[in-house]
Amino acid sequence: MASGHPVSIGDELKTFLEGPVSVLVGTRDSRLMPEITRAWGPRVSEDRRCVSLCVPVATSRKTLDNLEANGKIAVAFSLPTNYRTFQLKGRHVAVSEPDSADLAVVGRHRDAFAEVNEPLGQPRRQVESFWRAEIETSTLLVKILFAPEQVFDQTPGPGAGRSL
Repeated sequence: MASGHPVSIGDELKTFLEGPVSVLVGTRDSRLMPEITRAWGPRVSEDRRCVSLCVPVATSRKTLDNLEANGKIAVAFSLPTNYRTFQLKGRHVAVSEPDSADLAVVGRHRDAFAEVNEPLGQPRRQVESFWRAEIETSTLLVKILFAPEQVFDQTPGPGAGRSL
């Protein structure tokens, strides 16, 4: 059960969250229907109590509506090389237009994600398909800021689902 209070993100988790991970944002509507969208450019705030990430406007309208309606968010961060995965659940804090620093982080994240997938047999052009359709539909991104209240290790194996 969520504490209602943001957790503090340690150094190791911060490094992981800001690494070349796949980021999927989960929300739900009032009928408990789930919505998932891909996100880019995760950054942990200086005080370690919030995380920001950018989602494409073209594919995230329902996600943004859900956040406005109930504020609940769950974000999965997974490293493709070994499936190490963490899920952060919490509350939406704000939605804003990303600034140039946010957009630079998105670009670096996309490049790092493509690079880490290459040795796994996923050529860059294939990985770019994750964001190419988004860019062709609309280049606009929205920044979501949320405060994690729970952190779970979701890495497949005997510890999956363990609260940290």
